[in-house]
Amino acid sequence: MLSSIANWFDSVPGFPWLDAPYCILMSVFLREQPGSIEFTEDFPIASLITLLLYVHANVICVHILLGLPLVACLGGAWDSATAVICWWLVFFCPGDLLFKMFKKLKPFQFIIRIICEVRHARLVMQACMEGHEYFPNHATIIVLCGLVDGCSGRLMMSFDRLVRGSAAAESKGQNELKQVTEVTKASFSLAVFYCLIILDKLPFTEKEGIILGGLFMVLLLLNNIVLGRHDPFMPLQTRFWKVIRANKKREKAE
Repeated sequence: MLSSIANWFDSVPGFPWLDAPYCILMSVFLREQPGSIEFTEDFPIASLITLLLYVHANVICVHILLGLPLVACLGGAWDSATAVICWWLVFFCPGDLLFKMFKKLKPFQFIIRIICEVRHARLVMQACMEGHEYFPNHATIIVLCGLVDGCSGRLMMSFDRLVRGSAAAESKGQNELKQVTEVTKASFSLAVFYCLIILDKLPFTEKEGIILGGLFMVLLLLNNIVLGRHDPFMPLQTRFWKVIRANKKREKAE
C-alpha cells in the first residue's frame, strides 16, 4: 500500500500541482507584510523579485552550501512563470478574487497548505539526495542540505527584512537565525529521517520516505489548525536546555 502511494506521488509533476499552491501561499504571505501593498504598487519589480527569491529559496540556499551555480533555480521556465502569474493574481486580480478566496474559504486555504506541506517533504528529500550525490555517505552534509532546504524560505525572509532595513523590528519567528521556528525543527527531523533512509539504515525507499515525511508535515499542520497547538518540539527543546543549563550551573558552583 505504502509503495503504491509512493510510486503514484513520485509520478505527480511539481508543475503545476505542487508549485502553483506554494506560489499562491508565498504571494499571500508577501501581501500580508506591513506596507507590502503600497510597496508593490510603487515598486512592482522589486516585489516580484522578492517573491521569486522566496519561491527559489531552497535551490539558492542548498547550492550556496554545495558550491553549485545559483542560476540553476531559473532552469525551469515554468517555475518562474507560475510565480509571476500567482503574484499578479494575489496582488492585482480584479476584485481581489484570489486573495479573498484564500482568506475566506477555509477549505481552499486548508488544501493549499496541505499541498505545500507535502511539497516541503519532497523537496527536503531531493536536497538530501543532492547532498548524497556530491558527498556520498557523509551524514552531516546530507542532513545539513535537508535542513537548509527545509528552512530556506524562512532564511530568505530574514535576509529580505535585513535588506529592507526592518531587521530591528523583530518579533517571534521573524529572524530564523535567532528564533528557530517549528518549520526549521521539522525540517531537521525530516533531514535526519531521510539521511537514515539514504544510508540504508531504515527499511524504506526514498519514495516511501517522502510519503511518510509528507504525512508527518500534514500532522504538524493539523496539530496547529485543529488543536491550536504550536511548536510541539518545544517541550523536548525545553527539557534539553534544562539539562544543558543544569550542567553549566554545576560547573559554576564548583
